Amino acid sequence: MRKWLAELLSGLPGRRHALVRAAPTQVHAAPAGAHAQHSVAQFPAPSLPADLSAPFVEWQQGGAASRETPMGPRELRALRHLDALLAEDRTPADLLPRTPAVVPQLLNLLRQDNLPLAAVCERVGKDVVLTAEVLRLGNTAHYRQRAGHAVADLSQAIAALGNDGVQRAIARVVLKPLYDGQGGVLSSRAAAPLWKHGEHKATLCAALAAQRGIEPFEGYLAGLMHNAGWSIAWRAFDRMDGGVSVPFSHAFVQQLVLRKDRLFGKAAAAWQISTTLNALGADILADGLEPARSPLAAALALADRDATIAMLAPTVTVDLNASQLLQPAA
Repeated sequence: MRKWLAELLSGLPGRRHALVRAAPTQVHAAPAGAHAQHSVAQFPAPSLPADLSAPFVEWQQGGAASRETPMGPRELRALRHLDALLAEDRTPADLLPRTPAVVPQLLNLLRQDNLPLAAVCERVGKDVVLTAEVLRLGNTAHYRQRAGHAVADLSQAIAALGNDGVQRAIARVVLKPLYDGQGGVLSSRAAAPLWKHGEHKATLCAALAAQRGIEPFEGYLAGLMHNAGWSIAWRAFDRMDGGVSVPFSHAFVQQLVLRKDRLFGKAAAAWQISTTLNALGADILADGLEPARSPLAAALALADRDATIAMLAPTVTVDLNASQLLQPAA
Protein backbone atom coordinates (compact mmCIF):
# COMPACT_ATOMS: atom_id res chain seq x y z
CA MET A 1 0.00 0.00 0.00
CA ARG A 2 2.83 2.40 0.82
CA LYS A 3 4.26 2.33 -2.70
CA TRP A 4 1.02 3.21 -4.50
CA LEU A 5 0.36 6.13 -2.13
CA ALA A 6 3.86 7.42 -2.77
CA GLU A 7 3.20 7.21 -6.52
CA LEU A 8 -0.06 9.10 -6.20
CA LEU A 9 1.43 11.72 -3.93
CA SER A 10 4.32 12.33 -6.31
CA GLY A 11 2.30 13.64 -9.23
CA LEU A 12 -0.17 12.25 -9.58
CA PRO A 13 -33.33 17.69 -17.15
CA GLY A 14 -33.26 14.80 -18.74
CA ARG A 15 -35.35 13.26 -21.43
CA ARG A 16 -36.21 9.57 -21.38
CA HIS A 17 -34.17 7.56 -23.85
CA ALA A 18 -35.75 4.95 -26.07
CA LEU A 19 -33.24 2.16 -25.63
CA VAL A 20 -32.47 0.05 -28.66
CA ARG A 21 -29.94 -2.77 -28.51
CA ALA A 22 -27.12 -1.91 -30.88
CA ALA A 23 -23.99 -3.82 -31.86
CA PRO A 24 -20.77 -2.05 -30.92
CA THR A 25 -19.79 0.38 -33.65
CA GLN A 26 -16.59 -0.54 -35.44
CA VAL A 27 -14.09 1.98 -36.74
CA HIS A 28 -12.54 0.44 -39.82
CA ALA A 29 -9.08 1.06 -41.16
CA ALA A 30 -8.80 3.49 -44.01
CA PRO A 31 -9.19 2.06 -47.53
CA ALA A 32 -6.09 1.52 -49.64
CA GLY A 33 -4.57 4.79 -50.70
CA ALA A 34 -6.15 6.79 -47.90
CA HIS A 35 -3.91 8.68 -45.49
CA ALA A 36 -2.83 6.55 -42.51
CA GLN A 37 -4.15 9.13 -40.03
CA HIS A 38 -7.73 7.94 -40.61
CA SER A 39 -7.18 4.53 -38.99
CA VAL A 40 -7.60 3.80 -35.29
CA ALA A 41 -6.96 0.71 -33.21
CA GLN A 42 -9.63 -1.95 -32.76
CA PHE A 43 -10.83 -3.09 -29.33
CA PRO A 44 -13.19 -5.81 -28.06
CA ALA A 45 -16.79 -5.16 -26.98
CA PRO A 46 -17.37 -2.51 -24.28
CA SER A 47 -18.04 -3.30 -20.64
CA LEU A 48 -21.27 -1.29 -20.68
CA PRO A 49 -24.26 -2.55 -22.69
CA ALA A 50 -24.44 -0.69 -25.99
CA ASP A 51 -27.73 0.91 -24.98
CA LEU A 52 -26.19 2.50 -21.85
CA SER A 53 -22.99 3.93 -23.32
CA ALA A 54 -24.46 6.99 -25.00
CA PRO A 55 -26.79 7.92 -22.10
CA PHE A 56 -23.94 7.57 -19.62
CA VAL A 57 -21.62 9.84 -21.61
CA GLU A 58 -24.47 12.33 -22.07
CA TRP A 59 -25.08 12.27 -18.31
CA GLN A 60 -21.41 13.00 -17.64
CA GLN A 61 -21.41 15.88 -20.09
CA GLY A 62 -24.56 17.65 -18.94
CA GLY A 63 -27.15 15.97 -21.14
CA ALA A 64 -25.88 16.86 -24.63
CA ALA A 65 -27.49 14.21 -26.86
CA SER A 66 -25.24 12.09 -29.08
CA ARG A 67 -25.62 12.41 -32.85
CA GLU A 68 -26.57 9.64 -35.28
CA THR A 69 -23.84 10.72 -37.67
CA PRO A 70 -20.46 9.34 -38.74
CA MET A 71 -17.42 10.32 -36.72
CA GLY A 72 -15.87 13.60 -37.69
CA PRO A 73 -12.16 14.30 -38.22
CA ARG A 74 -11.70 15.70 -34.71
CA GLU A 75 -13.27 12.63 -33.14
CA LEU A 76 -11.03 10.33 -35.17
CA ARG A 77 -8.03 12.39 -34.12
CA ALA A 78 -9.12 12.18 -30.47
CA LEU A 79 -9.32 8.37 -30.63
CA ARG A 80 -5.89 8.19 -32.23
CA HIS A 81 -4.61 10.36 -29.38
CA LEU A 82 -5.92 7.85 -26.82
CA ASP A 83 -4.41 4.99 -28.82
CA ALA A 84 -1.05 6.76 -28.65
CA LEU A 85 -1.39 7.15 -24.86
CA LEU A 86 -2.16 3.45 -24.51
CA ALA A 87 0.91 2.61 -26.57
CA GLU A 88 3.22 4.63 -24.31
CA ASP A 89 5.17 2.97 -21.52
CA ARG A 90 3.49 5.11 -18.84
CA THR A 91 0.44 7.32 -18.57
CA PRO A 92 1.64 10.95 -18.57
CA ALA A 93 1.54 12.24 -14.97
CA ASP A 94 -0.06 15.52 -16.06
CA LEU A 95 -3.23 13.68 -17.05
CA LEU A 96 -3.84 12.71 -13.41
CA PRO A 97 -4.33 15.48 -10.80
CA ARG A 98 -2.14 15.63 -7.75
CA THR A 99 -3.51 14.19 -4.50
CA PRO A 100 -3.68 15.97 -1.13
CA ALA A 101 -1.01 15.44 1.53
CA VAL A 102 -2.03 12.32 3.48
CA VAL A 103 0.03 10.05 5.69
CA PRO A 104 1.51 7.42 3.32
CA GLN A 105 1.87 4.75 6.01
CA LEU A 106 -1.71 4.90 7.26
CA LEU A 107 -3.39 2.38 4.98
CA ASN A 108 -0.55 -0.05 5.61
CA LEU A 109 -0.84 0.39 9.36
CA LEU A 110 -4.58 -0.17 9.26
CA ARG A 111 -3.96 -3.67 7.91
CA GLN A 112 -2.31 -4.56 11.21
CA ASP A 113 -4.45 -6.31 13.80
CA ASN A 114 -5.23 -4.55 17.08
CA LEU A 115 -3.72 -1.22 16.05
CA PRO A 116 -4.21 1.12 19.03
CA LEU A 117 -6.92 3.73 18.55
CA ALA A 118 -4.52 6.42 19.70
CA ALA A 119 -2.09 5.55 16.87
CA VAL A 120 -4.82 5.84 14.25
CA CYS A 121 -6.07 9.13 15.73
CA GLU A 122 -2.55 10.55 15.72
CA ARG A 123 -2.01 9.81 12.04
CA VAL A 124 -5.50 10.78 10.85
CA GLY A 125 -5.28 14.01 12.83
CA LYS A 126 -2.22 15.10 10.85
CA ASP A 127 -4.36 15.79 7.78
CA VAL A 128 -7.20 18.32 8.00
CA VAL A 129 -9.06 17.00 4.94
CA LEU A 130 -8.89 13.42 6.18
CA THR A 131 -10.00 14.43 9.66
CA ALA A 132 -13.05 16.21 8.22
CA GLU A 133 -13.96 13.17 6.12
CA VAL A 134 -13.66 10.77 9.07
CA LEU A 135 -15.86 13.04 11.20
CA ARG A 136 -18.40 13.38 8.38
CA LEU A 137 -18.63 9.63 7.87
CA GLY A 138 -18.79 8.99 11.61
CA ASN A 139 -21.87 11.19 11.82
CA THR A 140 -23.76 9.50 8.99
CA ALA A 141 -26.86 7.55 10.03
CA HIS A 142 -25.23 4.13 9.58
CA TYR A 143 -22.26 4.79 11.85
CA ARG A 144 -24.23 6.85 14.38
CA GLN A 145 -26.48 3.83 14.80
CA ARG A 146 -23.43 1.61 15.27
CA ALA A 147 -22.00 3.98 17.89
CA GLY A 148 -25.36 4.49 19.59
CA HIS A 149 -24.86 8.26 19.81
CA ALA A 150 -23.76 11.30 17.85
CA VAL A 151 -20.00 11.42 17.17
CA ALA A 152 -18.39 14.36 18.96
CA ASP A 153 -14.67 13.98 18.25
CA LEU A 154 -12.11 12.17 16.13
CA SER A 155 -11.55 9.22 18.47
CA GLN A 156 -15.31 8.55 18.65
CA ALA A 157 -15.56 8.75 14.86
CA ILE A 158 -12.69 6.29 14.35
CA ALA A 159 -14.13 3.91 16.92
CA ALA A 160 -17.52 4.02 15.16
CA LEU A 161 -16.02 3.55 11.70
CA GLY A 162 -13.66 0.72 12.55
CA ASN A 163 -10.68 -0.15 10.35
CA ASP A 164 -12.86 -0.75 7.29
CA GLY A 165 -14.59 2.61 7.58
CA VAL A 166 -11.33 4.48 8.18
CA GLN A 167 -9.73 2.75 5.19
CA ARG A 168 -12.63 3.90 3.00
CA ALA A 169 -12.37 7.44 4.33
CA ILE A 170 -8.67 7.51 3.47
CA ALA A 171 -9.31 6.09 0.00
CA ARG A 172 -11.93 8.77 -0.67
CA VAL A 173 -9.58 11.57 0.39
CA VAL A 174 -6.64 10.17 -1.58
CA LEU A 175 -8.56 9.38 -4.76
CA LYS A 176 -11.10 12.20 -5.03
CA PRO A 177 -8.51 14.59 -6.56
CA LEU A 178 -8.37 12.21 -9.53
CA TYR A 179 -11.75 13.72 -10.42
CA ASP A 180 -11.06 17.35 -9.57
CA GLY A 181 -12.18 18.62 -12.99
CA GLN A 182 -9.36 21.14 -13.40
CA GLY A 183 -8.28 19.88 -16.81
CA GLY A 184 -10.75 21.84 -18.96
CA VAL A 185 -14.38 21.95 -20.08
CA LEU A 186 -14.99 18.22 -20.57
CA SER A 187 -13.17 17.31 -17.34
CA SER A 188 -15.07 19.93 -15.35
CA ARG A 189 -18.46 18.74 -16.56
CA ALA A 190 -17.69 15.10 -15.83
CA ALA A 191 -15.94 15.48 -12.45
CA ALA A 192 -18.94 15.51 -10.08
CA PRO A 193 -20.94 12.84 -11.97
CA LEU A 194 -17.93 10.52 -12.14
CA TRP A 195 -17.25 10.86 -8.43
CA LYS A 196 -20.90 10.18 -7.55
CA HIS A 197 -20.92 7.15 -9.85
CA GLY A 198 -17.58 5.95 -8.46
CA GLU A 199 -18.72 6.13 -4.83
CA HIS A 200 -21.76 4.00 -5.61
CA LYS A 201 -19.68 1.59 -7.67
CA ALA A 202 -17.09 1.24 -4.91
CA THR A 203 -19.71 0.20 -2.34
CA LEU A 204 -21.20 -2.35 -4.74
CA CYS A 205 -17.80 -3.70 -5.74
CA ALA A 206 -16.72 -4.14 -2.11
CA ALA A 207 -19.79 -6.30 -1.41
CA LEU A 208 -19.35 -8.31 -4.62
CA ALA A 209 -15.64 -8.81 -3.90
CA ALA A 210 -16.47 -10.22 -0.46
CA GLN A 211 -18.86 -12.70 -2.08
CA ARG A 212 -15.98 -13.92 -4.23
CA GLY A 213 -13.54 -14.36 -1.35
CA ILE A 214 -11.63 -11.13 -2.11
CA GLU A 215 -10.81 -8.58 0.57
CA PRO A 216 -13.71 -6.05 0.41
CA PHE A 217 -11.35 -3.09 0.56
CA GLU A 218 -9.62 -4.30 -2.63
CA GLY A 219 -13.05 -4.20 -4.29
CA TYR A 220 -13.79 -0.79 -2.82
CA LEU A 221 -10.54 0.63 -4.19
CA ALA A 222 -11.13 -0.92 -7.62
CA GLY A 223 -14.60 0.61 -7.81
CA LEU A 224 -13.48 4.03 -6.61
CA MET A 225 -10.50 4.12 -8.99
CA HIS A 226 -12.16 2.66 -12.09
CA ASN A 227 -13.54 5.97 -13.38
CA ALA A 228 -9.98 7.29 -13.58
CA GLY A 229 -10.09 5.89 -17.12
CA TRP A 230 -12.81 8.40 -17.98
CA SER A 231 -10.91 11.16 -16.18
CA ILE A 232 -7.75 10.47 -18.18
CA ALA A 233 -9.70 10.49 -21.45
CA TRP A 234 -11.50 13.78 -20.75
CA ARG A 235 -8.32 15.49 -19.60
CA ALA A 236 -6.47 14.22 -22.70
CA PHE A 237 -9.21 15.63 -24.95
CA ASP A 238 -9.19 18.96 -23.09
CA ARG A 239 -5.46 19.30 -23.72
CA MET A 240 -5.60 18.48 -27.42
CA ASP A 241 -5.17 21.26 -29.95
CA GLY A 242 -8.69 21.83 -31.25
CA GLY A 243 -10.00 18.99 -29.06
CA VAL A 244 -13.51 17.58 -29.34
CA SER A 245 -16.80 19.02 -28.16
CA VAL A 246 -20.33 17.85 -27.46
CA PRO A 247 -22.52 16.61 -28.95
CA PHE A 248 -20.53 13.51 -29.87
CA SER A 249 -21.44 10.97 -32.53
CA HIS A 250 -22.73 7.58 -31.35
CA ALA A 251 -19.84 5.91 -33.17
CA PHE A 252 -17.32 8.02 -31.24
CA VAL A 253 -18.99 7.25 -27.90
CA GLN A 254 -18.87 3.51 -28.52
CA GLN A 255 -15.17 3.65 -29.38
CA LEU A 256 -14.43 5.89 -26.40
CA VAL A 257 -16.04 3.36 -24.03
CA LEU A 258 -13.73 0.67 -25.39
CA ARG A 259 -10.66 2.70 -24.50
CA LYS A 260 -11.55 4.11 -21.07
CA ASP A 261 -11.26 0.68 -19.38
CA ARG A 262 -7.78 0.16 -20.78
CA LEU A 263 -6.75 3.63 -19.67
CA PHE A 264 -7.79 2.61 -16.15
CA GLY A 265 -5.90 -0.67 -16.52
CA LYS A 266 -2.77 1.19 -17.56
CA ALA A 267 -2.98 3.55 -14.58
CA ALA A 268 -3.81 0.78 -12.09
CA ALA A 269 -0.91 -1.38 -13.26
CA ALA A 270 1.45 1.58 -12.82
CA TRP A 271 0.23 2.52 -9.33
CA GLN A 272 1.31 -0.82 -7.78
CA ILE A 273 -1.45 -0.76 -5.16
CA SER A 274 -1.54 -4.46 -4.27
CA THR A 275 -0.92 -7.80 -5.95
CA THR A 276 -4.65 -8.25 -6.62
CA LEU A 277 -5.17 -4.78 -8.09
CA ASN A 278 -1.91 -4.96 -10.05
CA ALA A 279 -3.20 -8.14 -11.69
CA LEU A 280 -6.60 -6.53 -12.34
CA GLY A 281 -4.97 -3.56 -14.07
CA ALA A 282 -2.72 -5.74 -16.21
CA ASP A 283 -5.65 -7.99 -17.16
CA ILE A 284 -7.89 -5.08 -18.18
CA LEU A 285 -5.07 -3.35 -20.06
CA ALA A 286 -4.50 -6.53 -22.08
CA ASP A 287 -8.09 -7.63 -22.73
CA GLY A 288 -10.55 -4.95 -21.58
CA LEU A 289 -12.88 -5.26 -18.57
CA GLU A 290 -15.60 -7.56 -19.86
CA PRO A 291 -13.28 -10.24 -21.32
CA ALA A 292 -11.18 -10.17 -18.13
CA ARG A 293 -12.74 -12.99 -16.14
CA SER A 294 -10.86 -12.81 -12.85
CA PRO A 295 -13.18 -12.70 -9.81
CA LEU A 296 -12.39 -9.03 -9.13
CA ALA A 297 -12.91 -8.09 -12.80
CA ALA A 298 -16.30 -9.82 -12.73
CA ALA A 299 -17.24 -7.94 -9.56
CA LEU A 300 -16.08 -4.63 -11.04
CA ALA A 301 -17.99 -5.18 -14.30
CA LEU A 302 -21.21 -5.88 -12.44
CA ALA A 303 -20.69 -2.98 -10.04
CA ASP A 304 -19.99 -0.64 -12.97
CA ARG A 305 -23.17 -1.63 -14.77
CA ASP A 306 -25.40 -1.51 -11.70
CA ALA A 307 -23.98 1.86 -10.63
CA THR A 308 -24.55 3.19 -14.15
CA ILE A 309 -28.16 1.98 -14.13
CA ALA A 310 -28.66 3.64 -10.72
CA MET A 311 -27.28 6.97 -11.95
CA LEU A 312 -29.35 6.92 -15.15
CA ALA A 313 -32.57 5.72 -13.48
CA PRO A 314 -34.29 9.16 -13.53
CA THR A 315 -33.99 9.44 -17.32
CA VAL A 316 -33.39 5.96 -18.73
CA THR A 317 -35.45 2.77 -18.61
CA VAL A 318 -33.24 -0.33 -18.73
CA ASP A 319 -34.30 -3.86 -19.64
CA LEU A 320 -32.21 -5.76 -17.10
CA ASN A 321 -32.71 -9.10 -18.85
CA ALA A 322 -31.55 -7.67 -22.17
CA SER A 323 -28.54 -6.09 -20.49
CA GLN A 324 -27.24 -9.58 -19.52
CA LEU A 325 -25.66 -8.32 -16.33
CA LEU A 326 -23.16 -10.50 -14.51
CA GLN A 327 -24.77 -12.16 -11.51
CA PRO A 328 -23.37 -11.92 -7.96
CA ALA A 329 -21.74 -15.09 -6.71
CA ALA A 330 -24.05 -17.30 -4.66
